[in-house]
Amino acid sequence: MLPSGKPLTRLANVRLVGISVADGIGEFKSTKLNLFLESSQGRVVMLTSGLTTIWSQCVLTGLMGIFEERSMDDSFTLDSWKGTSKMRPCFAAIKVNNQRRSSDEMYQALTNARADRDNAQIDVILRDAVQCLGTAVGTPAIDPVDVKVEEPAF
Repeated sequence: MLPSGKPLTRLANVRLVGISVADGIGEFKSTKLNLFLESSQGRVVMLTSGLTTIWSQCVLTGLMGIFEERSMDDSFTLDSWKGTSKMRPCFAAIKVNNQRRSSDEMYQALTNARADRDNAQIDVILRDAVQCLGTAVGTPAIDPVDVKVEEPAF
């Protein structure tokens, strides 16, 4: 959030320095995508989202576009926005030098899996992308963090 209370919708000049999938998170045992981004000042921030959300699919498709160009060391801009359809999903775009990046192959595979309502295939596609990206940035496996949720004592 910005000091004004509005959501931050752009992270500029960041690099992917780590990526992981965390399973069984929280009360609903969710599967999360964790992105570790480094700013130009050297600060690392972790972004997390449901693995199979549209936002995560957009981000991973964009990052795979960078991977296919073999330019994982380049900084990029991550833009996010809310859609206007009934459910108002969040979307994202990855840009390098103001040019959008995307993997056409991954985009088509996800489009086909969504059309078939094949959630298992969507999961496989996204996990494969995380594995490729993790290996490319030299962090194929980031140690999971054990998060304990304690009930408040009232």
